[in-house]
Amino acid sequence: MSKQDLTYIEMNTEDDFECFNFREKLKKAKKPYDYFKEIKDLDFEQLASSDRFFLQDFGIYNNELNDEEFMLRLRFPGGRVSNKSLLLIANIAKEYNLQIILTARAGIQLHGLQSNNILEIFTKINNNEITSYQSFGDNIRNITSDIFDGIGKYNIIEVYEYIEKMQAYILNNKEYLGLLPRRLSIGISGSYANVNSFFASDLYFALAKKDDTYGFNVYLGGKNTQIAQEANIFLQKDDLIDFFIAFIEVFNKYGLRFDRNNNRLFHLIEEIGMEKLKEYIQVAYKKQWQTKGITLLEKVNFNEFEKLKNNKYSFCYRSLFARIEASELQLIASWAIKDDLQIRLGTDQQIYLFNLEAPEVPIVHYNGNRTMLACAGSDFCPYAYWNIKDEIQSLPLVKIEKNNILVGFSGCLKGCAKHEHSDIGLVGLKSDLHGKREKTARVYLGGLYTFGEANARIIFDAIPLNALKELLETIIEEYEESKYSHFELFSKNLLNTFSTKFLSAWFLAKYKTKEKVYLEKDTNESELFKKNFSKYKFTNLLENSAFENITKILYEELWFNEDTLENKKLKNTYILKA
Repeated sequence: MSKQDLTYIEMNTEDDFECFNFREKLKKAKKPYDYFKEIKDLDFEQLASSDRFFLQDFGIYNNELNDEEFMLRLRFPGGRVSNKSLLLIANIAKEYNLQIILTARAGIQLHGLQSNNILEIFTKINNNEITSYQSFGDNIRNITSDIFDGIGKYNIIEVYEYIEKMQAYILNNKEYLGLLPRRLSIGISGSYANVNSFFASDLYFALAKKDDTYGFNVYLGGKNTQIAQEANIFLQKDDLIDFFIAFIEVFNKYGLRFDRNNNRLFHLIEEIGMEKLKEYIQVAYKKQWQTKGITLLEKVNFNEFEKLKNNKYSFCYRSLFARIEASELQLIASWAIKDDLQIRLGTDQQIYLFNLEAPEVPIVHYNGNRTMLACAGSDFCPYAYWNIKDEIQSLPLVKIEKNNILVGFSGCLKGCAKHEHSDIGLVGLKSDLHGKREKTARVYLGGLYTFGEANARIIFDAIPLNALKELLETIIEEYEESKYSHFELFSKNLLNTFSTKFLSAWFLAKYKTKEKVYLEKDTNESELFKKNFSKYKFTNLLENSAFENITKILYEELWFNEDTLENKKLKNTYILKA
């Protein structure tokens, strides 16, 4: 059976079985639901690869490169967590000396668990109001929403009740637990202004209006490196759950199960097309939907304190780039219990408290930058090249904060910090582009994420860590001089009207020469470059708008420094060509 011939994915013959990836073979051998019965008898010091695979379906992560440590990921639908639950998590983290990371899906990761306590902690967590089930693996991950759902002044439809029903449907469902072709991220918002965009979701229900009725437009196929596409479907509130169930059924039935790097929903849409996918969903849905309404979205910069519908206030407690101490969580939970506040976890990796009587707080809190998303980094993730949480300090944080610039900083190309859905996206890599292997950052600019219009584009393949701050300051200064009210407008109306090759040469030339020159709208790229840099020799390399020639020579002049033969021998493994 060829990939092209498949209309229904099923492993019935030995030939079919051999076509599928390793994880699909494990799913065929044993269902995760049945495997769970064995967890209590596992020797966590002697795990097989299959164990590591199945344990992810229950939120337990262990990597054979660091098999002595475990991580437990907790899911909170819509980011909502009770005061009692947060206090329990804080107490467990303190008792077992665990590190706490807030995720970009409004969840919590507990790091530093050991083989001798992972099962004990897992049991304590899942015997209460918290669950770690299906927070990893080929499952529907934590369902996210607007942090101000039901209570903010921009909220029209409170969606939490629908999120609860969605989670109840999939949680521990034998048919789907760990058995989907790949993970699914679901976002739903009944607000027209959100702290974060949801267009990186596989399925996004966006607030919309049609014929004076509020409901939801459907967007499909997003991921960290892609924008969800409009499906031309409008759903009323009462139709959400039926559509959700039909969608899951279709993805499970028709989703691709071959190459694991190409089996997200985005790739299924690429292969069969949006209309064919909708045909499949329509059959499972058994009802007729309406064509799209008007998506209601507005860009808003949110303050540390926000006035709510009930005339009370919310407060954003800033984490230290997604890190938070157990003692902080204890303090937050105790304060919330005492003053009867509500706590929610944001997709921006911050903690929000609601129903304050006045815009003031009795606790001292971190002043970490609020407009940055940071992945777990190499301290906590085997895929990351950088220790993001520490190296983020080398960025121009004051300028980023002052200008409300959204920065996504990922430690690898998987993009957990959604660097392509940001104003400025960074990926920490290790590269030998400059003659020796060193920490470099890939730089993306110009994402139009609020309205799901465009991904950020790669401008630089590899900028050395020690040059990153000044280069970003050069870019931010260009934005400041443009006088646009926010970076997305600057990107849409100016930055993105130029080619990436021109922008790479332009910003490197400004970095090297320190010239105070600025982009001009509706201007020929070659003429603009020559006008501002004609006195420098590198401009002579500009022929037929070949800006890559200038970029190459500037890279060499600025940063080329070849390793010694001895160092090359020491560093001859795991070199990523930029």
